[in-house]
Amino acid sequence: MKKLATIVAASGLALGLSACGGADNEAEQAVLDFGQAVQDEDFKAICDAFDPELVKAMEQGGQDCAEGMEENWDQIGDEVPEDAEMDIQESKIDGDTATVTVKDDDDKEQDIPLKKVDGDWKISVGDM
Repeated sequence: MKKLATIVAASGLALGLSACGGADNEAEQAVLDFGQAVQDEDFKAICDAFDPELVKAMEQGGQDCAEGMEENWDQIGDEVPEDAEMDIQESKIDGDTATVTVKDDDDKEQDIPLKKVDGDWKISVGDM
């Protein structure tokens, strides 16, 4: 399940934080919803926030994404600061892809890639 941890970390799970401020568009809202799911340890919602291609890659070992998240949360969850906040800096939307830049409590910025799937923005890792 090490692959799961690597994929999740690459997707921006480390920024699974509560948000300060609101979203200006649907891509930003998807990032905020993902952060809330991480804070709530809502494993199904975390997996639902991911691009289905990413979920497929996570599930190659035969384990359901949400079950894998729950079973490995001790390892994965260590990357999630408790009660930290993120602030959306900007978002760039280009057709069916987007990048939302967020800043954490340590003033570190991270770009979260998203992909539009069936009309919904999903957390992606870019080219897989």
